[in-house]
Amino acid sequence: MQSPAAATDEAPLVVVLDTNTLLDWHVFRDPAMHPIADGIRSGRLRWLACPAMQREWGLVWPRPGFARWRPDPLTNEAAFGCAEMVADPPRGPMRCTDPDDQVFIDLALACKARWLLSKDRALLKLARRARALGLSIQPPASWAG
Repeated sequence: MQSPAAATDEAPLVVVLDTNTLLDWHVFRDPAMHPIADGIRSGRLRWLACPAMQREWGLVWPRPGFARWRPDPLTNEAAFGCAEMVADPPRGPMRCTDPDDQVFIDLALACKARWLLSKDRALLKLARRARALGLSIQPPASWAG
């Protein structure tokens, strides 16, 4: 796997983040997300997202189950400020068993992303088939490791 540092003199590498990865970044403040967040903020990584993802984020992070982590409403409402917004993707060639996660694989393949970062079991099950299409689906900790 190419390291993020290898992209410094090249075009930024494209990444798609699923909602669980955003929760790790913005709600749980998981240290595994630090290198990814740094890569996005520095421009070494180009995070692509679409309106469907942003709508889902707006429904997920305010859930009462996350209250004990005291998510910051201003930070979470602005979470997509680092993302490059693109149109919702058409249905792609791979099917995810979880319809709520379909948009992530569709966007990653449509935009020829290098990585789809997720801990979601339904997306991770697609990793081998996605690799044949040039997409690496992996958990953030594995990417950063």
